[in-house]
Amino acid sequence: MNDWDREPPAVTTDEVRGAVAAVLRVAPSLIGDDTNLVDLGLDSLRMMRLTGRWRRGGRKADFHVLTAEPTVRAWARHLNDQAVTTTAAPLPGSAPLPAPGPAEDDGPRP
Repeated sequence: MNDWDREPPAVTTDEVRGAVAAVLRVAPSLIGDDTNLVDLGLDSLRMMRLTGRWRRGGRKADFHVLTAEPTVRAWARHLNDQAVTTTAAPLPGSAPLPAPGPAEDDGPRP
């Protein structure tokens, strides 16, 4: 198995709790698995920062899914369900993917 075929390791609730605690600047012990993170002061900007961090770590973190159920338990479940495997670079001589065309509703707006 090559490095690019490996999934990132599973995310634990303690890791999610630690990441959230760091951006909120609170002790991790204050954050329960099912505590609403918005009620603790986690705003959308901080959620976006966490989402970006997890994406850079090889996860498909979906901001909209995270905002729908803002708890440590739900986020760990989502991040583990969305693990991304990286792929090797395209083979030499392979054709690049075509650029997407305009959407049907890309016409002028009134």
